[in-house]
Amino acid sequence: MRQLTTLLLSLLALTAGAEQTDVVVVGGTPSGVAAAVAAARSGAKVVLIEESRHVGGILSGGLTNTDIRKTDAVGGLYVEFKRLVVEHYTKTYGANSPELKLCKDGNMFQPKVAEIVFRQLLTAEKNVRLIEGARVVEARTPSGQATPGRRLDGATPKAFSPKQKLTSVTFETSSGRTTIDAGAFIDATYEGDLAALAGADYRVGRESTADFKEKHAGKIYIRFGDSNPLPGSTGEADAGIQAFCFRFHLTKNPANQLPVEKPADFNRDDYKFLLADFRGGKLTRLNQAVQFYAMPGGNYEINSNHPSHETGVPSESLDLAEENYGWPEAGVAERARIFRRYWNYQEGLIWLLQNDPEVPEDIRKDAQQWGFPKDEFTDNRGRPHHIYVRQGRRIWGEHTVTENDAKFLETTGLPAHKPDGIAIAEYPFDSHAVSHFDPAYPLLRPGYFYVEHEPFQIPYRSLLPKTVDGLLVPVACSASHVGYQTIRMEPVFMALGEASGIAAAQAAAAEAELRAIDVPALQREILKRGGVILYEATAKRPAGL
Repeated sequence: MRQLTTLLLSLLALTAGAEQTDVVVVGGTPSGVAAAVAAARSGAKVVLIEESRHVGGILSGGLTNTDIRKTDAVGGLYVEFKRLVVEHYTKTYGANSPELKLCKDGNMFQPKVAEIVFRQLLTAEKNVRLIEGARVVEARTPSGQATPGRRLDGATPKAFSPKQKLTSVTFETSSGRTTIDAGAFIDATYEGDLAALAGADYRVGRESTADFKEKHAGKIYIRFGDSNPLPGSTGEADAGIQAFCFRFHLTKNPANQLPVEKPADFNRDDYKFLLADFRGGKLTRLNQAVQFYAMPGGNYEINSNHPSHETGVPSESLDLAEENYGWPEAGVAERARIFRRYWNYQEGLIWLLQNDPEVPEDIRKDAQQWGFPKDEFTDNRGRPHHIYVRQGRRIWGEHTVTENDAKFLETTGLPAHKPDGIAIAEYPFDSHAVSHFDPAYPLLRPGYFYVEHEPFQIPYRSLLPKTVDGLLVPVACSASHVGYQTIRMEPVFMALGEASGIAAAQAAAAEAELRAIDVPALQREILKRGGVILYEATAKRPAGL
């Protein structure tokens, strides 16, 4: 019966002019690239659809100082990516070069090198077809256009939307629209756009402490270097997501510089708290305002700086909280507006550091040495093409990852094992600010927390939307606001993408639902490819064991 149904659907799709493939991946993020490559290596024919003209997401967009603490907790394609980075710097600069040393075993790299490597991984697979400059505009079921998913915030609802089966997507390019029918789909976008379009119910924002019994949920105030909520923390739910920023690059090399420009909509009041730090004599060095990371090739990655838990400096940096709340559900035009606002705020801050008379002269002179690099983002005047979307939608899946997944059992001193574990969450629960700086809390950013935990397994169930068959979601996966803050690191996204690609190829070949695949076979294949599904090397043991 299943084969007959599949044949009928294929005939209908062919009649309607739809293309056919085994697996469709939407989103050329690191997770999407990993998913496409993994599925192709499993024998599937894969179409990878990317909205921009770049692959590699935020890694080729400027995040080149990799967020990973226990490097052995992530393997597979992430290790292959690192190896290719090392090979690039060895071949380009030599085995004893400063560039090779700066790349730190492939964990630090130039944005353009990240994109070179991601494209290298894709072009090596003859079964992968990459379509760039394409935006998915429709998802279809056997009975017609899919009903979009609903936003359901808070605790687990009593009822979800009716389940739908995703069978095809339509994407739009400058030359028109194309429909592709596939046996399995993977949404690797940061925002969960395909999942929502296909009918996956999802959430945005912070749950309350009561929703999942999480200590760090909801409205919270925590000082840097601590994990205990301060008075004023209510644990209430709200629509907040953590701040975005750009991870742009600067250079001191005059021959490689493009000037920092004053944005047309520059608003000095945006930086009033930072200027107050200067007036109070609290901020005395440029690298207190923003973070600098030396990269191979002579440029520096720039990131927002956290306030000192002793001095509170800087009060504000490149993170711009609150103005991104609408991003996850926004359309093309609204995201473009938010993108411009964020970029103008970023470049405006650097321009202010170089030019404002209230900035001490020695800091201004230091800042004036820096400019955007000519050799990065060459199609965008040295400015990055991706904003750092730290958090978008999060689907409602068959398992919701929460802070409690990291709690250890008294009997073992370890987090509980997951029978369907496919990857490891090893980075601390790490949320940037959710709200603007509040002078009533001078030593912190509202909504920030950084909570250490033992590595724990991420289950396959967290990638399966409750309300959509035929779809895996490795990036906008099922997690609470707190739980997501350990998953949201690109090495983990790559591991989840690789697992999704293997699973999607399995499902397509067997004409099976993704929620019904042989999970032990998936786990064995992940391990065969060098992936990690259990990591306990640094676990703390309770006394007496």
